[in-house]
Amino acid sequence: MTSPAEAAPPCTRRRPSQWQLLCRDVQGSLRLWRLWTHLGWGDILKQYRRSFLGPIWISLNSAIFILLFSLIGAQLFSLPLENYLSYFCLGHVFFSFLTSTINEGCQTYIAADAFLKQTAYPKMVFVLRVVWRNLILLAHNAPIALLVLWWTGTWTAVRPGWFLLGLAITALSACLLVALLGALAARFRDVPMMITSLMQLAFFVTPVMWQPGQLTQRAQAVVLWNPMAAYLDLLRMPLLGQVPGTAALAMALGVLLMLALLFAWSYVKVRRRIVFWL
Repeated sequence: MTSPAEAAPPCTRRRPSQWQLLCRDVQGSLRLWRLWTHLGWGDILKQYRRSFLGPIWISLNSAIFILLFSLIGAQLFSLPLENYLSYFCLGHVFFSFLTSTINEGCQTYIAADAFLKQTAYPKMVFVLRVVWRNLILLAHNAPIALLVLWWTGTWTAVRPGWFLLGLAITALSACLLVALLGALAARFRDVPMMITSLMQLAFFVTPVMWQPGQLTQRAQAVVLWNPMAAYLDLLRMPLLGQVPGTAALAMALGVLLMLALLFAWSYVKVRRRIVFWL
């Protein structure tokens, strides 16, 4: 004997809500971790195919730039080379990671149109692909940071717990921001150029090569209300043996909450339309 729900015709069955479909999309993307990790590795291998040194070029280029600019920056800001080298090295490595993730996030769905137009993949698969790829590139520069910390003698003061917490908050925020930028850029193709220009300006108002203490009290508001500076503080300070500031942690958590709310609201509205925008 069948129940009333089973006996009801298909047209009267309750369809899942958009919130349920969004949760299924996220859960399905996490279950397909082999797919987005493979795609991320493939992107890097494709970029350096037929190269003699391969991804080592990433680390080599960063090492040369960090060394040369540190020699000049220490003189410009009248700081000891040992202190400035570790400060600028970590700032450059982590800011490059943030910049690359944000810029490439605009191309998340545009670059995956061949997949999305053929099969109904969960959308977050391609968001995780972008973040994973940039985490791999960040790992390529990790030996440079470790070498600098060893040479300056600060590696014994590293706070790994705080660093892992900062990395987790940054990675989760990056996933949400990439998802938002990817959908926005799929609809408005001027967004990637706008974001690239904003990230170029962000380099000068973020304490990558200069320190907040070098600014006047009024000018330090640029750092206090700069989300990039907050995330940079979460990643850099623990490796320098310091606990991230309360203001930076509060800013990062506030941005994470705001991104989560925007992601949930916007994806309920536009998740189904992304394929038609490609």
